[in-house]
Amino acid sequence: MRHQSLQLRWIIRLDEKPVKDVVHVWEIGHLTSSLVSAAMLGSALTHSPHHVTLMIMLDLSTPQSLWSTLDESLTVARSAMKMSYDSRIVEEMKNARVRERKKETETEVDPFPMRLCILGGKYDKFKEFDMERKQLVDRTLRAVAHCLGASLQYHSSRDTVLIRRTKDLLAQYGFGTQPNKGVCLDYEKPLVVPAGADSFSSINFKLPHGRPAAIIDTIKQFYVGSIPQDIKTEESNLEDPANDPNFQEPIIDRLRSQREEEISILLQDMLEGHTPKIAIPEPL
Repeated sequence: MRHQSLQLRWIIRLDEKPVKDVVHVWEIGHLTSSLVSAAMLGSALTHSPHHVTLMIMLDLSTPQSLWSTLDESLTVARSAMKMSYDSRIVEEMKNARVRERKKETETEVDPFPMRLCILGGKYDKFKEFDMERKQLVDRTLRAVAHCLGASLQYHSSRDTVLIRRTKDLLAQYGFGTQPNKGVCLDYEKPLVVPAGADSFSSINFKLPHGRPAAIIDTIKQFYVGSIPQDIKTEESNLEDPANDPNFQEPIIDRLRSQREEEISILLQDMLEGHTPKIAIPEPL
């Protein structure tokens, strides 16, 4: 069965202002650099890259693929940034993130250029794991998030409290509302760790001094040494599952190609100024 790899949603804040606040949410269901780049370029038509937040959703109930998914997501995101923005913009974003973290003294922190949030989904299943495994996953995600200057929060579609927290998080990143000041580092509860609220000493994670890539690799070895990761099948490594020769659907493929061409023409017109320009605010 085919699935939609890229969806665009809107979140509108209704208040008494004459102009409504709108947040564009680009939801990517299949990890490829081209799809993520399309979302980044699309968002750049209406927003400065400084205002974009990258949110990575991980499945806490499958720890045997959790690191692989996280690693692939970060790799694809970095590749997509290079495809979407010139090096000057990426450097500006990186410097802005460093300034946000200027009060931190830990040299191991190397902020991701874009605002980053890691969401751990299916907490309702994860909480049933034994304490040793939960602590391993929690410490690993806390260490990665802290190293990248990212926020970390757990979510479950079956828990009304966690749903509310996630909505508040979207409002914070999308509308600039006041961030939730609550922090939860208790391994017996769903984690809530805003960017900059953690430390490696609190995580009890000893890391060697060195390049950020080496630090991330140390965290990886700590995790996969205890929970080996599943090996992906060759089929799942297709750059685009729509190109899988085993599932050819000529009518759908033709309609998809037509729609992609229409979107490409529209994006090109917007980039060349053939459509009304939308004012883009300066970086915060």
